[in-house]
Amino acid sequence: MNPLAIILILVLFGILMAFFSQNKIDYFPFALIIAVIAVVLMRTLWNLNEVEILGFINFNTLIFIFGIQIIIYFATSDRVLEYLAIKLIHITKGNNRLFFYMICIFTGTIVAFIEDLTLSLILVPLIYRTCRILEIPAGTYMMGMTITINIGAILTPISSLKNLIIGEEFGWGFGEYFANMGILFLISLILTIFLIDKFILKKEEKPTERNKEILLSMLDPKIVIEDKKFFILTISIILATFSAMFIGFEPAIVAIISAAILLILHSKKIQFSDLKSEISWRIIIIFGILFILANSLSYFGFSELISTNLVSLLGNNIYLAVLITLGISSLLSAFLAGTPVTIMLLPIFSALIAEGGFFPNPIIIAFISGVNMAGNFLPQGSACDLLTLSLAKKYKVVNLDYKRLLKTGSMFALLHLLLILGYTMLYTLILT
Repeated sequence: MNPLAIILILVLFGILMAFFSQNKIDYFPFALIIAVIAVVLMRTLWNLNEVEILGFINFNTLIFIFGIQIIIYFATSDRVLEYLAIKLIHITKGNNRLFFYMICIFTGTIVAFIEDLTLSLILVPLIYRTCRILEIPAGTYMMGMTITINIGAILTPISSLKNLIIGEEFGWGFGEYFANMGILFLISLILTIFLIDKFILKKEEKPTERNKEILLSMLDPKIVIEDKKFFILTISIILATFSAMFIGFEPAIVAIISAAILLILHSKKIQFSDLKSEISWRIIIIFGILFILANSLSYFGFSELISTNLVSLLGNNIYLAVLITLGISSLLSAFLAGTPVTIMLLPIFSALIAEGGFFPNPIIIAFISGVNMAGNFLPQGSACDLLTLSLAKKYKVVNLDYKRLLKTGSMFALLHLLLILGYTMLYTLILT
C-alpha cells in the first residue's frame, strides 16, 4: 500500500467530482489538467510506465460508448425512436391516463436499451405538443417520464454506463440482469405509475372529446418516416444489435460492428466526417480519466484497505454488507454523478465480495440499484432530470419546476430505496 499516492489521487478525484457535479463551470479543461497531474505523479514519483497507466483504462467501455453513439445517431436521424413514440401516443386516442401509462411504460422499458438523454430529447417535445393539443398541463407526464427512466436503468447491462461497467466486473450479461433485477424493475415501475396516477394525475383536468379528435388527426406516425428504405434497414440493425447482445456477445464488439454497418449502408448520403461532430469525444476522454484515477487507487491499495476494514466490521453478516452497499451507493449517487461514483466504488465492493466470501448477487443488486435509482432524490443527481427541467422551462410548462420535481422525486426515491432494501433482504434470505 502507498498512503501518499492514495491521498494525492483521492484529492485529485475529489476535485474532479466537485467540478463534475456542478453546471456553472465547464469541467472538461480541469479534468484534462487533473489527468496530466495524475499521470506525471505516477510516472515520476511512483515509476509506473505507460503500459501500466493505460492498463487502468477499461477500453471495452470506451469502444461501447463510441459505437453506441453512432447507432443512436442513425436511430435519431432515421426517426426510429420518434416513430415508436408517436405510434404509442396515437394508440392512446387522446385518453390522458392511458397516455400517461404508455409514456411511463415506454420510457421505463426503452431506456434499458437507449441512452436516457437521447430519449428525453425526443419524448419531452412530443409530450409537450401532445398535451398542448389536448389542452392539458404537461408537467405530470414529463415528471412521470423522468422518474420511470431512472427505474428502467436497472434492467440491462447496456441501459447505462454504470451497468456496463458493473456487468463487466462481475460477469453479468442480459440473462443475469433480467433474472436478478427483473422483478424489482416490474414492482418499482408498476407501483410508481399507479401512485402517480392515483394521487396526482386523477386530480388534474382531462381533455375534451374534440381535442382528442384533433390529436388523432394531427399525429400520424407515418409522417415522420422520410426514407422508408433506410428506416427499415436502421430498425432491423438496431434489433439485431440488441439481440446479439442479449444472447451473450460482447456489447462493445457488437456496438462497433453495428455502427460500421450503419455507416456503410448510409455512406451515399452520410460520411463519418459529417457525423463526427455528433459524437461526444469529451465523454470518452472523461471516462478514460476516471478509469485512470479510480483504478490507480485500487493499484495503490485503497480498495483493499477499505474492503479489509469493512470485512472486519461486517464479520459474516451479508445483510449488513447489503445494507452498507445500498447506503453508500445511494448516498453518493444522490449528490454526485452516478458514473464516477460507480467507477470509484466498484473496486471496493469487488474486493469486499472477494475478501469476505459473500454470496455476490445481493450486494451487486444493491450496488446497481443504488447508483441508478438514487438519481430521483435530487434533480442534480440525474442529468435526465436536469434536461427535463430545462426543456420544461423552455416550453413554459406551468406545473413542472425544480421544487415540484424535488418534492415528488425524493418521495419516490425513498419509496424505491425501501423497495430495494426489502427485495435484497428477501433475496438474501431465500438464496443464502
